[in-house]
Amino acid sequence: MSTFLERCDTDTRASDAAIDSEPPSGRHSTNGMRSKPCQCQCVGFCLSLLGWLCSLAAIVLPQWLTRNTDLLQSETFFIGMWETCVAQDEGPVQCKGYDSLLGLPDDIQLTRILMCVSVALGLLGLLFSLSGLDSIACFSDQEATKGRLALSGGVSFLLAGVTTLAPVSYLAHVTVVNFWDPAVPQFVPRWEFGPALFVGWLGGFLLFFGSLLLVTSQCCFRKVKGNIQLEPRTVKRALWHKTEYV
Repeated sequence: MSTFLERCDTDTRASDAAIDSEPPSGRHSTNGMRSKPCQCQCVGFCLSLLGWLCSLAAIVLPQWLTRNTDLLQSETFFIGMWETCVAQDEGPVQCKGYDSLLGLPDDIQLTRILMCVSVALGLLGLLFSLSGLDSIACFSDQEATKGRLALSGGVSFLLAGVTTLAPVSYLAHVTVVNFWDPAVPQFVPRWEFGPALFVGWLGGFLLFFGSLLLVTSQCCFRKVKGNIQLEPRTVKRALWHKTEYV
């Protein structure tokens, strides 16, 4: 993140040297408009990148739901998107993948699909926003194209955050409902929240706030393309001569 901010400061100093000939009032406004979008973009991109990495880690981790029985307290069971695992206090963790895709519970199927969509949208957001950053030399001579790329990256990150928070929250809601189900006897072990759920929540919120900063940098801090100078216009008046015929 510090590298992007240093690049923003370098671009700002270069732009300051280019606008030294402008009046003081226009110089101050141009400097502010140049530095704010770049810093906002860098912070938003770094937050979105961290959020995407958290979402990617959440979909890989098998500890979405955990369960520990009173009969065998030395064993802990885990449920993930791709496999189930059993961890023992004295021994390795044994994992087994799901035998059938269609045989999975509905909540696991929905969570897996939405998390895969979230990772794909986050990857598109990385490509778009990285090309649209002001501190990156890509498309440097096409300001409108860079703005569209940065805005597209922000929207992609926003959708990625939504598709991360939705399945994580839905699975947490189903777990809470099943945990407090009065029809289940008290001695039956219940599933509880695993570390992957909290990692998914963290990634979703980081993607959400990072995307807002990227979109805000394009919608609220638009760059000034140039100062409009009004020049006096010479108005030519046509002379009409009245001719009388005798």
